Amino acid sequence: MPFNSLAFLALLLASWCAVQAFRRPAYVLITASLVFYAVAGPFDTIVFLVTVSLNWLIQLSGLRARWKITLAVLLNIGLIVGFKYKSLLLGAAGATGSYTDTGLPLGISFYCFQALAYHIDVARRQTAPASSFASFFLFKSFFPQLVAGPIVRAHQFLPQIERLFTGSRRRPRLIAFGLALCALGLVKKVVFADSLAPLVDEIFMAPPESAYLAWLGAALFTFQIYFDFSGYSDIAIGAAYLLGLRLPVNFLTPYISLGPREFWQRWHISLSTWIRDYLYIPLGGRHGTWIRSAIVLVASMALAGLWHGANITFIIWGTAWGIYILLGRLWPCRLEVFAPLRWLVHMLIVVALWVLFRSPSFDFAMDYFRAMLSVSNWSIPEHGAPAGYVCTGIAGLFVLHWLEARAAGRPAVLILRRYDGPLLWGCLISISLILVLIPTAAVNPFIYFRF
Repeated sequence: MPFNSLAFLALLLASWCAVQAFRRPAYVLITASLVFYAVAGPFDTIVFLVTVSLNWLIQLSGLRARWKITLAVLLNIGLIVGFKYKSLLLGAAGATGSYTDTGLPLGISFYCFQALAYHIDVARRQTAPASSFASFFLFKSFFPQLVAGPIVRAHQFLPQIERLFTGSRRRPRLIAFGLALCALGLVKKVVFADSLAPLVDEIFMAPPESAYLAWLGAALFTFQIYFDFSGYSDIAIGAAYLLGLRLPVNFLTPYISLGPREFWQRWHISLSTWIRDYLYIPLGGRHGTWIRSAIVLVASMALAGLWHGANITFIIWGTAWGIYILLGRLWPCRLEVFAPLRWLVHMLIVVALWVLFRSPSFDFAMDYFRAMLSVSNWSIPEHGAPAGYVCTGIAGLFVLHWLEARAAGRPAVLILRRYDGPLLWGCLISISLILVLIPTAAVNPFIYFRF
Protein backbone atom coordinates (compact mmCIF):
# COMPACT_ATOMS: atom_id res chain seq x y z
CA MET A 1 0.00 0.00 0.00
CA PRO A 2 2.00 3.02 -1.23
CA PHE A 3 1.90 6.14 0.92
CA ASN A 4 0.99 8.17 -2.15
CA SER A 5 -2.27 6.25 -2.65
CA LEU A 6 -5.89 6.89 -1.78
CA ALA A 7 -5.98 3.54 0.04
CA PHE A 8 -3.29 4.67 2.48
CA LEU A 9 -4.99 8.00 3.14
CA ALA A 10 -8.26 6.14 3.74
CA LEU A 11 -6.56 3.75 6.16
CA LEU A 12 -4.90 6.64 7.98
CA LEU A 13 -8.18 8.57 8.24
CA ALA A 14 -10.06 5.50 9.52
CA SER A 15 -7.29 4.82 12.05
CA TRP A 16 -7.31 8.43 13.22
CA CYS A 17 -11.08 8.39 13.76
CA ALA A 18 -10.90 5.10 15.65
CA VAL A 19 -8.00 6.29 17.78
CA GLN A 20 -10.03 9.33 18.83
CA ALA A 21 -13.00 7.15 19.72
CA PHE A 22 -11.18 4.67 21.97
CA ARG A 23 -9.33 5.38 25.19
CA ARG A 24 -7.03 2.40 24.57
CA PRO A 25 -6.57 2.29 20.80
CA ALA A 26 -3.69 -0.19 20.64
CA TYR A 27 -5.72 -2.96 19.00
CA VAL A 28 -7.06 -0.49 16.44
CA LEU A 29 -3.49 0.23 15.34
CA ILE A 30 -2.63 -3.48 15.34
CA THR A 31 -5.60 -4.14 13.03
CA ALA A 32 -4.64 -1.23 10.76
CA SER A 33 -1.06 -2.50 10.60
CA LEU A 34 -2.22 -5.99 9.63
CA VAL A 35 -4.45 -4.54 6.92
CA PHE A 36 -1.58 -2.41 5.61
CA TYR A 37 0.79 -5.35 5.40
CA ALA A 38 -1.79 -7.79 4.05
CA VAL A 39 -2.16 -5.59 0.97
CA ALA A 40 1.46 -6.45 0.09
CA GLY A 41 0.47 -10.09 -0.34
CA PRO A 42 0.43 -13.37 1.60
CA PHE A 43 4.15 -14.08 1.16
CA ASP A 44 5.27 -10.76 2.68
CA THR A 45 2.70 -11.09 5.47
CA ILE A 46 3.71 -14.64 6.42
CA VAL A 47 7.42 -13.77 6.48
CA PHE A 48 6.72 -10.79 8.71
CA LEU A 49 4.41 -12.65 11.13
CA VAL A 50 6.87 -15.54 11.45
CA THR A 51 9.72 -13.09 12.10
CA VAL A 52 7.83 -11.25 14.82
CA SER A 53 6.73 -14.50 16.49
CA LEU A 54 10.22 -15.99 16.53
CA ASN A 55 11.68 -12.78 17.97
CA TRP A 56 9.07 -12.87 20.72
CA LEU A 57 9.96 -16.48 21.51
CA ILE A 58 13.60 -15.44 21.87
CA GLN A 59 12.55 -12.88 24.47
CA LEU A 60 10.45 -15.47 26.32
CA SER A 61 13.27 -18.00 26.43
CA GLY A 62 14.99 -18.34 29.77
CA LEU A 63 18.43 -18.14 28.18
CA ARG A 64 21.14 -15.77 29.31
CA ALA A 65 21.43 -12.42 27.61
CA ARG A 66 24.43 -13.48 25.54
CA TRP A 67 22.58 -16.47 24.11
CA LYS A 68 19.50 -14.38 23.39
CA ILE A 69 21.60 -11.92 21.39
CA THR A 70 23.25 -14.81 19.56
CA LEU A 71 19.86 -16.25 18.60
CA ALA A 72 18.58 -12.81 17.60
CA VAL A 73 21.61 -12.27 15.33
CA LEU A 74 21.24 -15.72 13.77
CA LEU A 75 17.52 -15.19 13.16
CA ASN A 76 17.39 -11.61 11.91
CA ILE A 77 20.68 -11.45 10.06
CA GLY A 78 19.99 -14.96 8.75
CA LEU A 79 16.66 -13.82 7.30
CA ILE A 80 18.27 -10.82 5.64
CA VAL A 81 21.10 -12.93 4.24
CA GLY A 82 18.72 -15.63 3.06
CA PHE A 83 16.39 -13.27 1.22
CA LYS A 84 18.77 -10.53 0.07
CA TYR A 85 22.18 -12.06 -0.50
CA LYS A 86 21.52 -15.44 -2.03
CA SER A 87 22.47 -14.19 -5.48
CA LEU A 88 25.60 -12.47 -4.15
CA LEU A 89 26.75 -15.63 -2.36
CA LEU A 90 26.16 -17.63 -5.51
CA GLY A 91 28.18 -15.16 -7.56
CA ALA A 92 25.24 -13.76 -9.51
CA ALA A 93 25.04 -10.27 -8.07
CA GLY A 94 23.95 -7.58 -10.45
CA ALA A 95 22.50 -10.07 -12.89
CA THR A 96 19.03 -8.58 -12.56
CA GLY A 97 20.16 -5.30 -14.08
CA SER A 98 18.42 -3.31 -11.34
CA TYR A 99 19.69 -1.56 -8.24
CA THR A 100 16.61 -2.68 -6.28
CA ASP A 101 15.22 -6.15 -5.71
CA THR A 102 11.45 -6.21 -6.11
CA GLY A 103 11.33 -9.84 -4.98
CA LEU A 104 12.32 -9.02 -1.40
CA PRO A 105 9.78 -9.29 1.42
CA LEU A 106 8.47 -5.79 2.07
CA GLY A 107 10.56 -3.91 4.66
CA ILE A 108 12.63 -6.90 5.78
CA SER A 109 15.85 -4.88 6.13
CA PHE A 110 14.15 -2.43 8.48
CA TYR A 111 12.09 -4.66 10.75
CA CYS A 112 14.93 -7.16 11.21
CA PHE A 113 17.36 -4.40 12.22
CA GLN A 114 14.75 -2.98 14.57
CA ALA A 115 14.22 -6.39 16.19
CA LEU A 116 17.96 -6.97 16.60
CA ALA A 117 18.43 -3.55 18.22
CA TYR A 118 15.55 -4.36 20.60
CA HIS A 119 17.22 -7.56 21.86
CA ILE A 120 20.60 -5.86 22.28
CA ASP A 121 19.12 -2.90 24.17
CA VAL A 122 17.16 -5.20 26.48
CA ALA A 123 20.28 -7.28 27.13
CA ARG A 124 22.26 -4.13 27.90
CA ARG A 125 19.47 -3.01 30.27
CA GLN A 126 19.05 0.18 28.28
CA THR A 127 15.31 -0.44 28.01
CA ALA A 128 12.68 -2.64 29.61
CA PRO A 129 11.30 -5.54 27.53
CA ALA A 130 7.81 -5.42 26.10
CA SER A 131 5.21 -6.36 28.70
CA SER A 132 3.12 -8.51 26.34
CA PHE A 133 3.11 -10.00 22.88
CA ALA A 134 0.51 -7.42 21.81
CA SER A 135 2.75 -4.48 22.73
CA PHE A 136 5.76 -6.17 21.11
CA PHE A 137 3.75 -6.85 17.98
CA LEU A 138 2.59 -3.24 17.68
CA PHE A 139 6.14 -2.05 18.33
CA LYS A 140 7.28 -4.17 15.38
CA SER A 141 4.30 -3.66 13.07
CA PHE A 142 3.24 -0.01 13.43
CA PHE A 143 2.33 0.63 9.81
CA PRO A 144 3.63 4.19 9.15
CA GLN A 145 7.23 3.13 9.83
CA LEU A 146 7.00 -0.59 9.14
CA VAL A 147 8.52 -0.91 5.70
CA ALA A 148 11.14 1.85 5.42
CA GLY A 149 11.78 3.22 8.89
CA PRO A 150 12.83 5.23 10.70
CA ILE A 151 14.48 2.30 12.52
CA VAL A 152 13.07 3.09 15.95
CA ARG A 153 14.76 2.05 19.20
CA ALA A 154 12.86 0.39 21.99
CA HIS A 155 13.64 3.15 24.50
CA GLN A 156 12.23 5.73 22.06
CA PHE A 157 9.08 3.95 21.00
CA LEU A 158 8.13 1.08 23.29
CA PRO A 159 7.06 3.28 26.25
CA GLN A 160 4.67 5.09 23.89
CA ILE A 161 3.26 1.75 22.75
CA GLU A 162 2.76 0.61 26.33
CA ARG A 163 0.77 3.77 27.08
CA LEU A 164 -1.67 2.88 24.30
CA PHE A 165 -2.62 -0.23 26.28
CA THR A 166 -2.95 1.55 29.63
CA GLY A 167 -4.97 4.52 28.40
CA SER A 168 -2.38 7.10 29.52
CA ARG A 169 -1.32 8.12 26.02
CA ARG A 170 -0.72 11.70 24.97
CA ARG A 171 -3.10 13.06 22.36
CA PRO A 172 -1.59 15.30 19.66
CA ARG A 173 -2.36 18.95 20.31
CA LEU A 174 -1.13 20.34 17.00
CA ILE A 175 -3.03 18.43 14.32
CA ALA A 176 -1.75 20.78 11.61
CA PHE A 177 1.81 19.60 12.34
CA GLY A 178 1.07 16.00 11.40
CA LEU A 179 -1.00 17.01 8.38
CA ALA A 180 1.70 19.41 7.19
CA LEU A 181 4.35 16.69 7.36
CA CYS A 182 2.13 14.33 5.36
CA ALA A 183 1.49 17.03 2.75
CA LEU A 184 5.19 17.92 2.59
CA GLY A 185 6.13 14.28 2.11
CA LEU A 186 3.61 13.90 -0.70
CA VAL A 187 4.94 17.04 -2.41
CA LYS A 188 8.45 15.63 -2.27
CA LYS A 189 7.35 12.26 -3.61
CA VAL A 190 4.70 13.16 -6.20
CA VAL A 191 5.89 16.54 -7.44
CA PHE A 192 9.65 16.09 -7.31
CA ALA A 193 10.79 12.46 -6.97
CA ASP A 194 8.25 11.06 -9.45
CA SER A 195 8.97 13.86 -11.90
CA LEU A 196 12.71 13.21 -11.78
CA ALA A 197 12.40 9.40 -11.96
CA PRO A 198 11.72 9.11 -15.75
CA LEU A 199 14.63 11.42 -16.56
CA VAL A 200 16.99 9.47 -14.31
CA ASP A 201 15.83 6.12 -15.66
CA GLU A 202 16.37 7.28 -19.24
CA ILE A 203 19.91 8.48 -18.57
CA PHE A 204 20.84 5.36 -16.56
CA MET A 205 19.52 2.95 -19.20
CA ALA A 206 23.05 2.94 -20.67
CA PRO A 207 26.28 4.76 -19.83
CA PRO A 208 25.89 8.32 -21.17
CA GLU A 209 27.77 9.44 -24.24
CA SER A 210 28.86 12.79 -22.81
CA ALA A 211 30.04 14.24 -19.51
CA TYR A 212 27.09 16.63 -19.61
CA LEU A 213 24.52 13.82 -19.56
CA ALA A 214 26.53 11.83 -17.01
CA TRP A 215 26.67 14.67 -14.49
CA LEU A 216 23.06 15.59 -15.21
CA GLY A 217 21.85 12.05 -14.47
CA ALA A 218 23.91 11.85 -11.29
CA ALA A 219 22.68 15.23 -10.05
CA LEU A 220 19.05 14.40 -10.78
CA PHE A 221 19.30 11.05 -8.99
CA THR A 222 20.89 12.84 -6.04
CA PHE A 223 17.65 14.75 -5.58
CA GLN A 224 15.33 11.92 -6.66
CA ILE A 225 16.50 9.63 -3.88
CA TYR A 226 16.43 12.45 -1.33
CA PHE A 227 12.91 13.58 -2.19
CA ASP A 228 11.72 9.96 -2.36
CA PHE A 229 13.17 8.75 0.94
CA SER A 230 12.81 11.92 2.99
CA GLY A 231 9.27 12.25 1.60
CA TYR A 232 8.46 8.79 2.94
CA SER A 233 9.98 9.69 6.33
CA ASP A 234 7.97 12.93 6.51
CA ILE A 235 4.72 11.03 5.83
CA ALA A 236 5.64 8.34 8.36
CA ILE A 237 6.43 10.86 11.09
CA GLY A 238 3.35 12.94 10.31
CA ALA A 239 1.02 9.92 10.23
CA ALA A 240 2.43 8.62 13.51
CA TYR A 241 1.96 12.03 15.11
CA LEU A 242 -1.69 12.11 14.05
CA LEU A 243 -2.12 8.69 15.70
CA GLY A 244 -0.57 9.91 18.95
CA LEU A 245 2.96 8.52 18.55
CA ARG A 246 6.32 10.23 18.01
CA LEU A 247 8.92 8.90 15.57
CA PRO A 248 12.51 10.18 15.46
CA VAL A 249 13.65 12.52 12.71
CA ASN A 250 15.38 10.67 9.88
CA PHE A 251 16.59 13.52 7.63
CA LEU A 252 17.96 16.99 8.34
CA THR A 253 18.60 18.50 4.89
CA PRO A 254 21.84 16.56 4.26
CA TYR A 255 22.84 18.46 1.12
CA ILE A 256 23.75 21.56 3.11
CA SER A 257 26.44 19.58 4.95
CA LEU A 258 30.09 20.59 4.55
CA GLY A 259 31.72 17.21 5.05
CA PRO A 260 31.18 13.44 5.12
CA ARG A 261 30.64 13.10 8.86
CA GLU A 262 28.05 15.86 8.91
CA PHE A 263 26.35 14.30 5.90
CA TRP A 264 25.71 11.06 7.81
CA GLN A 265 24.51 13.04 10.81
CA ARG A 266 21.79 14.38 8.51
CA TRP A 267 21.10 11.48 6.08
CA HIS A 268 19.12 8.39 7.16
CA ILE A 269 19.91 9.22 10.77
CA SER A 270 18.29 6.09 12.21
CA LEU A 271 20.54 3.83 10.10
CA SER A 272 23.74 5.79 10.70
CA THR A 273 23.18 5.76 14.47
CA TRP A 274 22.33 2.04 14.29
CA ILE A 275 25.65 1.36 12.54
CA ARG A 276 27.46 3.49 15.11
CA ASP A 277 25.89 1.92 18.21
CA TYR A 278 25.76 -1.74 17.14
CA LEU A 279 28.78 -2.08 14.83
CA TYR A 280 31.29 0.74 15.03
CA ILE A 281 31.47 1.15 18.83
CA PRO A 282 31.22 -2.59 19.79
CA LEU A 283 33.99 -3.41 17.30
CA GLY A 284 36.28 -0.92 19.01
CA GLY A 285 35.97 2.03 16.68
CA ARG A 286 36.17 4.59 19.48
CA HIS A 287 39.04 2.94 21.34
CA GLY A 288 42.38 1.45 20.52
CA THR A 289 44.86 2.55 17.89
CA TRP A 290 44.12 4.92 15.03
CA ILE A 291 44.65 2.09 12.55
CA ARG A 292 42.08 -0.11 14.28
CA SER A 293 39.60 2.74 14.36
CA ALA A 294 40.14 3.35 10.64
CA ILE A 295 39.67 -0.32 9.76
CA VAL A 296 36.50 -0.57 11.85
CA LEU A 297 35.13 2.61 10.28
CA VAL A 298 35.65 1.44 6.71
CA ALA A 299 34.35 -2.06 7.52
CA SER A 300 31.24 -0.64 9.22
CA MET A 301 30.44 1.57 6.23
CA ALA A 302 31.03 -1.35 3.87
CA LEU A 303 28.49 -3.37 5.86
CA ALA A 304 26.12 -0.40 5.74
CA GLY A 305 26.47 -0.50 1.98
CA LEU A 306 25.89 -4.25 1.92
CA TRP A 307 22.70 -3.73 3.96
CA HIS A 308 21.22 -1.92 0.98
CA GLY A 309 21.32 -4.93 -1.30
CA ALA A 310 23.08 -7.88 -2.93
CA ASN A 311 25.16 -5.96 -5.40
CA ILE A 312 28.88 -5.34 -5.32
CA THR A 313 28.18 -1.68 -6.12
CA PHE A 314 26.59 -1.19 -2.69
CA ILE A 315 29.64 -2.64 -0.95
CA ILE A 316 31.97 -0.38 -2.92
CA TRP A 317 29.63 2.57 -2.27
CA GLY A 318 29.78 1.96 1.50
CA THR A 319 33.54 1.38 1.44
CA ALA A 320 34.07 4.59 -0.51
CA TRP A 321 32.02 6.49 2.07
CA GLY A 322 34.15 4.96 4.84
CA ILE A 323 37.33 6.12 3.11
CA TYR A 324 35.83 9.56 2.53
CA ILE A 325 34.89 9.90 6.22
CA LEU A 326 38.41 8.76 7.12
CA LEU A 327 39.91 11.42 4.84
CA GLY A 328 37.60 13.95 6.51
CA ARG A 329 39.19 13.03 9.83
CA LEU A 330 42.68 13.54 8.40
CA TRP A 331 41.64 16.94 7.04
CA PRO A 332 39.10 18.11 9.61
CA CYS A 333 36.61 20.87 8.87
CA ARG A 334 38.09 23.06 11.57
CA LEU A 335 40.87 23.98 9.14
CA GLU A 336 40.08 27.35 7.58
CA VAL A 337 38.73 26.64 4.11
CA PHE A 338 36.41 28.86 2.12
CA ALA A 339 33.02 27.36 3.07
CA PRO A 340 31.29 27.60 -0.36
CA LEU A 341 34.28 25.93 -2.02
CA ARG A 342 34.35 23.23 0.64
CA TRP A 343 30.63 22.63 0.12
CA LEU A 344 31.05 22.45 -3.66
CA VAL A 345 33.86 19.88 -3.46
CA HIS A 346 31.90 17.85 -0.91
CA MET A 347 28.75 17.85 -3.05
CA LEU A 348 30.69 16.78 -6.16
CA ILE A 349 31.93 13.78 -4.19
CA VAL A 350 28.42 13.01 -2.88
CA VAL A 351 26.93 13.20 -6.38
CA ALA A 352 29.66 10.95 -7.77
CA LEU A 353 29.12 8.37 -5.02
CA TRP A 354 25.41 8.21 -5.81
CA VAL A 355 26.38 6.83 -9.22
CA LEU A 356 27.65 3.66 -7.52
CA PHE A 357 24.38 3.40 -5.61
CA ARG A 358 22.23 3.79 -8.72
CA SER A 359 24.26 1.65 -11.13
CA PRO A 360 22.99 -1.91 -11.75
CA SER A 361 26.53 -3.33 -11.96
CA PHE A 362 30.15 -2.44 -11.29
CA ASP A 363 31.04 -2.40 -14.98
CA PHE A 364 28.16 0.00 -15.64
CA ALA A 365 29.40 2.30 -12.87
CA MET A 366 32.94 2.33 -14.28
CA ASP A 367 31.63 3.20 -17.75
CA TYR A 368 29.49 5.93 -16.19
CA PHE A 369 32.47 7.38 -14.32
CA ARG A 370 34.51 7.39 -17.53
CA ALA A 371 31.75 9.44 -19.13
CA MET A 372 31.73 11.86 -16.18
CA LEU A 373 35.50 12.35 -16.52
CA SER A 374 35.48 12.84 -20.30
CA VAL A 375 35.96 16.58 -19.96
CA SER A 376 36.51 16.96 -23.69
CA ASN A 377 33.03 15.68 -24.46
CA TRP A 378 30.37 18.03 -23.08
CA SER A 379 28.04 17.76 -26.03
CA ILE A 380 24.38 18.53 -25.35
CA PRO A 381 21.70 16.33 -26.99
CA GLU A 382 19.97 18.01 -29.92
CA HIS A 383 16.49 17.46 -28.48
CA GLY A 384 17.47 18.22 -24.90
CA ALA A 385 16.74 21.37 -22.94
CA PRO A 386 19.29 24.20 -23.19
CA ALA A 387 22.13 23.86 -20.71
CA GLY A 388 21.24 27.17 -19.09
CA TYR A 389 17.73 25.96 -18.23
CA VAL A 390 19.06 22.67 -16.88
CA CYS A 391 21.67 24.35 -14.67
CA THR A 392 19.05 26.80 -13.41
CA GLY A 393 16.72 23.90 -12.58
CA ILE A 394 19.39 22.03 -10.61
CA ALA A 395 20.36 25.23 -8.80
CA GLY A 396 16.68 25.68 -7.99
CA LEU A 397 16.59 22.23 -6.38
CA PHE A 398 19.49 23.22 -4.12
CA VAL A 399 17.72 26.48 -3.27
CA LEU A 400 14.58 24.52 -2.31
CA HIS A 401 16.75 22.28 -0.15
CA TRP A 402 18.26 25.32 1.56
CA LEU A 403 14.80 26.83 2.09
CA GLU A 404 13.64 23.57 3.65
CA ALA A 405 16.53 23.79 6.09
CA ARG A 406 15.64 27.38 6.95
CA ALA A 407 11.93 26.66 7.41
CA ALA A 408 12.27 23.42 9.37
CA GLY A 409 12.06 23.29 13.13
CA ARG A 410 10.71 25.87 15.51
CA PRO A 411 9.72 28.59 12.96
CA ALA A 412 7.43 26.18 11.10
CA VAL A 413 5.91 24.88 14.33
CA LEU A 414 5.17 28.41 15.53
CA ILE A 415 3.41 29.25 12.26
CA LEU A 416 1.37 26.04 12.34
CA ARG A 417 0.44 26.66 15.96
CA ARG A 418 -0.76 30.16 15.14
CA TYR A 419 -3.06 29.01 12.35
CA ASP A 420 -3.95 25.56 13.68
CA GLY A 421 -7.64 24.90 13.16
CA PRO A 422 -10.24 23.39 10.84
CA LEU A 423 -9.46 25.82 7.99
CA LEU A 424 -5.76 24.90 7.86
CA TRP A 425 -6.59 21.21 8.36
CA GLY A 426 -8.95 21.31 5.39
CA CYS A 427 -6.35 23.01 3.19
CA LEU A 428 -3.65 20.48 4.06
CA ILE A 429 -5.99 17.52 3.56
CA SER A 430 -7.11 18.96 0.21
CA ILE A 431 -3.49 19.35 -0.91
CA SER A 432 -2.79 15.74 0.05
CA LEU A 433 -5.84 14.44 -1.81
CA ILE A 434 -4.98 16.43 -4.93
CA LEU A 435 -1.44 15.06 -4.92
CA VAL A 436 -2.64 11.49 -4.49
CA LEU A 437 -5.24 11.82 -7.24
CA ILE A 438 -2.87 13.30 -9.82
CA PRO A 439 -2.78 10.83 -12.74
CA THR A 440 0.63 9.28 -13.40
CA ALA A 441 2.02 7.67 -16.53
CA ALA A 442 3.92 5.02 -14.57
CA VAL A 443 3.95 3.54 -11.09
CA ASN A 444 6.91 4.83 -9.05
CA PRO A 445 7.01 3.01 -5.71
CA PHE A 446 9.12 4.39 -2.89
CA ILE A 447 12.72 3.35 -3.55
CA TYR A 448 13.41 2.00 -0.06
CA PHE A 449 10.25 -0.14 0.07
CA ARG A 450 12.23 -3.01 -1.47
CA PHE A 451 15.69 -2.55 -0.02
